[in-house]
Order: sequence, then C-alpha cells, then structure tokens
Amino acid sequence: MATLFFGFCVLSQWPESVAGITRHYTFNIMSQNVTRLCHTRSLLSVNGQFPGPRLVAREGDQVLVKVVNHVPNNVSIHWHGVRQLRTGWADGPAYVTQCPIQTGQAYTYNFTITGQRGTLLWHAHNSWLRATLYGPIIILPKRNDSYPFEKPYKAVTIMLGN
Repeated sequence: MATLFFGFCVLSQWPESVAGITRHYTFNIMSQNVTRLCHTRSLLSVNGQFPGPRLVAREGDQVLVKVVNHVPNNVSIHWHGVRQLRTGWADGPAYVTQCPIQTGQAYTYNFTITGQRGTLLWHAHNSWLRATLYGPIIILPKRNDSYPFEKPYKAVTIMLGN
C-alpha cells in the first residue's frame, strides 16, 4: 500500500512525464553533391536532405535523436530554443555541454519537451557546419489543448539559410 501511495505522489508531481510518448529520430550526417545554377558543390546534410528533416513532437514528449557522423568533421547538434530542463548535456554546443561526435561515431540526444509549443530550430554547432546542417522542430500542444491563438487555416514551415 505504501508503494502504491509513493508511486501516486511521484506521478502527480510530474504529470507531463507520463502524458507524452517517445519520439525516435535518426540523423545520418553525410556529404552529398548538390547542383544549383549549373554549379555542383559538395555539402553536408542530414539524411541526404537540405535543409534537414523536421522533428515533430508534442508538449510532454520524450525526443530521442540518434546522430551518426559519416563525415571527417566533428559535429554536434543544438536544439535552439528547446528548454533543456535537467538535460543540459543534450543541448549540443561542442566543448561547452558535450564533446562533439567524432567521425564514425554516434550519440543519442535525449530530452523532453516541457512547457513549449510552436516552431523552433535545430542546427549543427560546429563552426561552418551550421550553414547546411539545420532544420525545424515543430512542437504541437498536448492532445486536446490548443495554441494560445485561433487555429490557422494552414501551417507552412519556411527555413531560411545561407
């Protein structure tokens, strides 16, 4: 009986941790050739996409992103604007909160979306890599919740880069 009561007290303190689901993503950092205006250049991308793939989660979801580095550069990913409450090691600035992911290695970022909704940004956090390794993070409200404004007719994500 005491165990049941303790479990109830713990769960009532962190209702968002039980409300969400776990979202799994894999980011393969690779080099690819891209032709624009009759010129072909090599650039780094995530899963062969430029800009990179979008992450979609709801408030309260746990997000696991496995980043696999297939290029000769060290890399780390920063989840720009995501509150890293109790998960500072998953924030991504290389040599600040984590060591970068070395060539041929992988790292899984693990964080929970807490108290946020809207569109944010993820990007590489190593020198010039942020120019091509980036994409949106779309945070939806919890089920049966709404945004603090009227529901728009349509949502379109626009990514600007150099």
